[in-house]
Formats: sequence, C-alpha cells, structure tokens
Amino acid sequence: MNILITGGSGMVGTFITPYLTKKHNVTVFDIAPPKHDNVKFIQGSMLEPNDIEKALDGIDAFVNVTMKSPQGGSETTQDITQIKENYELNNLGLHLFLYKAQEAGVMKGVHTSTMTVHSRNGTYFQ
Repeated sequence: MNILITGGSGMVGTFITPYLTKKHNVTVFDIAPPKHDNVKFIQGSMLEPNDIEKALDGIDAFVNVTMKSPQGGSETTQDITQIKENYELNNLGLHLFLYKAQEAGVMKGVHTSTMTVHSRNGTYFQ
C-alpha cells in the first residue's frame, strides 16, 4: 500500500515512519526533510492546494500527524500572530487536506493530535 505521512519529519512522524516502511511504500509530506532515507519525500505545505495534490498522487491511505504546537508555553502566552499561524495550519490546513484527499479518491486515513496536548503547559516533553 502507498501511504502518505503528512508531518512525517516531526516528532510523531519520525517514530511511525520506520514501522510503516516495513510493509508499505511511504511518502513523507512536510516542509522539512525526513530523518529516514528509505522514503519518498515531497516538500510542501498543508496550506498550499497544489502541494497537497502532488503529495496525494498515487496514494492509497494517509496518516496525518501535521500539527503546529505552541512554542515556549501555552496558547495563553502566545501573541496573536502565533495563535493565527497555529489555527491556520491545524484547522484550515487539515480541512484543505481532507478536501483534496477526497477529490483524489483517497478515502482511508488516520488523523492524530499532537503529543503536546498531554504535556504540562502545552510545551514539548523534555
């Protein structure tokens, strides 16, 4: 099966990629290069329709682990620009991705949240 991992270069994506490559062809879609060599990489943004279309070409299923988390504290300590950027990627980006996946006929997928929802003050585990 051809599986697309959105956000595959991030914390969660880095952990699930090796597992999925054991039995599947994996493509990582992210703004940053993946940490694994045995995957196809498509650089792009969840906010760019053309990037998403390119990433979904030939894909059977997806795992969405793209998530922009609060940096350096909780949402309450961020300025409005950071909050807006988080909202755009986490909500509008997801909506656009799901719309494009449906258009491309990719009807199998998994959506996850971020590990930071389980941490103290919305920061990364350390």
